[in-house]
Amino acid sequence: MTTKNKKKYTKKELEKFKKLIIDQIEETKEIIDHSLGSSSESIVSQTGDTHTDEMGTEHQARELDFYMAQREGKFIANLDKALRRIEAGGYGICRGCGELIDKKRLAMVAHATLCIDCKNNKERKD
Repeated sequence: MTTKNKKKYTKKELEKFKKLIIDQIEETKEIIDHSLGSSSESIVSQTGDTHTDEMGTEHQARELDFYMAQREGKFIANLDKALRRIEAGGYGICRGCGELIDKKRLAMVAHATLCIDCKNNKERKD
């Protein structure tokens, strides 16, 4: 049965997606923790002394880490929304056309809310 004929994913399929999403959340949290924990120590530990130039570099590194943490935080929020859609029974249904989003797309972008055709149409309009 193709996804065009189905209206919902099975419980077994949804469990696989749920595990994928939970794994992605955990991996992303580890990346955030590692990123924020390592940047503040790196420059001072290299020289044992902090000079003006190094303080500027450290500031830039902290800004980059903060930006990355914000971006990863948004990603986690989108994954959390996907988990709620699984629980509510609406996961994998395109909000544009109402058809099922292809499994391959969901495997790549687990929080997707549009099928590839609707996503492409939206991007052409923007």
